[in-house]
Amino acid sequence: MTMCKDVQVEAEVKLEVEAKFCGPRPVIPIEEDGFVCPTPRFPQQCPTFFPTLNCDCQGAAEFDGEASILVFEDGLGGPTTGNLDLIALVCDQCTLAGSRIQVTFIDTLGPTPTPTGTPDADIDQSFTFTAKDFNQPTCATNAAGVVTGLTVTGTGIITPAGGVPENATFTLTLGDIDPLGDTATLVITGATTSVTIALTEVANPGLEVEVGDCDRFPV
Repeated sequence: MTMCKDVQVEAEVKLEVEAKFCGPRPVIPIEEDGFVCPTPRFPQQCPTFFPTLNCDCQGAAEFDGEASILVFEDGLGGPTTGNLDLIALVCDQCTLAGSRIQVTFIDTLGPTPTPTGTPDADIDQSFTFTAKDFNQPTCATNAAGVVTGLTVTGTGIITPAGGVPENATFTLTLGDIDPLGDTATLVITGATTSVTIALTEVANPGLEVEVGDCDRFPV
C-alpha cells in the first residue's frame, strides 16, 4: 500500500521593505482661460434596435371602397367612378426606406351601378400604380407646432387597363385634422396616363389618415 502526505509549516517571519516617508503632492496649476472641454461623442448605435432616423415626420393613408376620380389616357377620359383600393405609407418607422404606395382602381363600366361619366362609357379606365422611389417629405404643422400633414413626391409604375406599364411621377398630400378633416390627394402623371385622386373623410367615410412627428430617442 502507498501513502502520501502533505506537510505545511507556518511560522512568524520578519520582512524588510524599502520605503520612504511621503507627503501631499504640490498643487497642479489649471489654466483659467482658453481651455474648452471636449464634447463627448455619442457611441454608434445598433441599427437593429435604434434605426437611423432620416425623416422629420411620417404618415399613412388607407381607403377601400367606391370613389370618383379623374383618369385621362391618350387624351381621353375624365371623371369616373369605381372601386379604389389605396394604401400609402410614408417614412414608416421614420425611415424613407419604409415608404410604399399601392393603388388599384377598378372602373365601373356601363350605366350601372354608376356610369363613368366619360364621353365613351365603354372606355375602361382601370389601372394599377406602385411607387418605387420617394423623396424626403415636407411636413406641415399647425399653430401649436403639431404635425398635421405632409407632402411627398417620387416615381413609380402605372399600368392602365389593357396597356403596358409606364414610368410615372407622383405627388401625395396627406392631412390629419380631427374631427372629420382627414384628406388624401394623389396625383400620378405618366407618359400617356394621368390620374388625380382626391379623397376626404366626409365624402369618403372609409378614409383613414394618420400623420405625426418622428419620435427620436434621447441622447
